[in-house]
Amino acid sequence: MIKNIVFDFGGVLVQYDFEGFFAKILGSREQGEWFMENVLPHSVNNEMDLEFHNFRYYIEQQQRLWPKYAEALDIFDKHYIDVFTCETEGIRDLILALKTRGYRILGLSNWSSRVYEVINKFDIFNLIEDSLISKDVHQLKPNKDIYESFLNKFHVKADECVFIDDKPENIEGCKTVGMNGIVFKNSKQLKQELDKLLQSDI
Repeated sequence: MIKNIVFDFGGVLVQYDFEGFFAKILGSREQGEWFMENVLPHSVNNEMDLEFHNFRYYIEQQQRLWPKYAEALDIFDKHYIDVFTCETEGIRDLILALKTRGYRILGLSNWSSRVYEVINKFDIFNLIEDSLISKDVHQLKPNKDIYESFLNKFHVKADECVFIDDKPENIEGCKTVGMNGIVFKNSKQLKQELDKLLQSDI
C-alpha cells in the first residue's frame, strides 16, 4: 500500500529558467542556451549538487576556465534565486488533497546548499514534511545509492513510496530499489496517474 508521496523540487514543485536568466545577461536566448551547454553544463551542476566543495568554489572554477564569462558567473552567484520563477501550477492543491487523504509528503532532490534560498522564497515547501537533498549525502539521482539513503533516512519501505520527478532517468533510478515512480509533465497529468496508482493500491 502506498503511504508516502515523494516529490522532486526543481521542475516539479517550482519552475526555473536558467537559459532565460542568462539570456538577459548575455543578450539572447541562443547565447543563454550556449552558456548552459558550455560554461555551466550539467556536469558542473552535478558537482555543485554533490557539494564536496561549496557553491562559490565551482563558480570560481568556471571563471578560471571561462574568464570571458566571469562577470556573468558572478551575477548568477549573486542573483541565484531569480532563476526560480514560480510555483508549479496546480501542485499546491494536489499536495493539500493528498495530505487530507493521509499520505506522508516527502522530498528528494539533487541540489546544493543554495536550495534553502529557494525553500525560503516559495512557501509550498512548508507542505513537505521533510526531505533528503543530494548535498547532505554527496549522492545524486539517478544513482541507486541516493534512493537507498532516502529509504534509510525515513525508515520507509520502497513499495510504499511513489516518487515524482520530471526526469525519466530519475524515475528509472527509483525503480531499481523498488519504489513506484511517475514522470512529471504537469499537475493534471500527475493527478490522473496518481489516482490510477493509488486506486489500484486500495
